[in-house]
Amino acid sequence: MKPLATNRLVLSRKQHRACTLSISRAELEQRLGPPLAIDDEGDGLGPRYRWEYQGECGLEVLIDLPRDGAREAVLWMKHLEVEHALEHLGLSTEHVLWRADMLEPLPLDGWAVVRQDEAGNRFDICVLSVADHAECLARLLETRAPEQSYAMESRGLKPAPQRTPSRGWVPPSHDEHAASL
Repeated sequence: MKPLATNRLVLSRKQHRACTLSISRAELEQRLGPPLAIDDEGDGLGPRYRWEYQGECGLEVLIDLPRDGAREAVLWMKHLEVEHALEHLGLSTEHVLWRADMLEPLPLDGWAVVRQDEAGNRFDICVLSVADHAECLARLLETRAPEQSYAMESRGLKPAPQRTPSRGWVPPSHDEHAASL
C-alpha cells in the first residue's frame, strides 16, 4: 500500500467506519511507518494519529488512532471490505474488535472471492462490490496460502438483456412518411 497525501481522505458520508482494530501505535508504525497526520490537540486527551493508504487495486483506507497509548484504532473506508483491507495491512481477523458488517446480511450481488482447497471443496470468502477489489483480494490470499487457490466469480449480477427481434418482426418506423413509401 502506498501512503496518500496528508489529509486527502476526508471523513464524510462516503466513508464508513468499517471496523475497530486492537492494535497499538507502535504496531501500526511498524507496519505502515510513521503517521501521516498528527493532531496535537486530538480529543483533549492527547494527540490523535492518522494513516491514509491506497492499495494497488484502488482501495483507500484511513486508520485513526485516537490518542497515544490507545490500543483501539478505527478503520474507515468507502466500501465495507474488511477482509480486503486486513489483507493489505497484513492483519488478521484476530485484530478486529468490532465490524460494521457483523449484523448485516452478506451481500448477494457483486464479486465473490472463492477459495478451493486441495480436495476440491469450494468456499465463498466474501462478496465485494468492486471487481478490481475482489481480484486483488484473491491474488493477496493466494500469495499467502499457495496450497489453496482463490478466484473471483460474479454473483447475482445479471447482464443487461439483449433484445433481438424475433423472426419476421420489424420495429415500427417513427417516420410518418414511411407508410406511404
